[in-house]
Amino acid sequence: MDPAKIKLLEDDLGHSFKDRRELFRALTHPTFAKEEKERKNDARDCPHQETYATLGDAILKAGFVLLLMELGVKTKGDITIIKSDLEKNLKLAEVGARLKLLENYLIYHHMGEGDQLKTGENKLYSDTVEALIGAIFIDTGCSFTETKVCISKIFGPELHRMVHTEK
Repeated sequence: MDPAKIKLLEDDLGHSFKDRRELFRALTHPTFAKEEKERKNDARDCPHQETYATLGDAILKAGFVLLLMELGVKTKGDITIIKSDLEKNLKLAEVGARLKLLENYLIYHHMGEGDQLKTGENKLYSDTVEALIGAIFIDTGCSFTETKVCISKIFGPELHRMVHTEK
């Protein structure tokens, strides 16, 4: 992967990876990992984004709540409404598209029509955004504070727009 593109992505994420393997894992789609394993006829798994996406999903939920509180959202109801909108796959996909994840970074095989219909571009984007959050969390030594700063940078425009729309 082009080092200049990696640097640009790290700038967009607000995090320079100490271990780039974490970044590459977050950017590796399971279909590519499966194909690599089969192509190499190797019993070892090729690391991919699925578990990082699960971790990232959980971290995002907590991060959104804290950031909304810091932005002055006071009631449980308002926090729940905005957080729910922020964590929707469509919103995550918008962020992934803004970061140009599919065009520039995601490591995946070119899907056939059937795969494309099952998976969909929005899911590719949203899973990758969640996986990147999970990778940042792991790379920071599981520092929620550092990861929250990155969440704020990545979702800043969406957070501010949604908070000011709610008020």
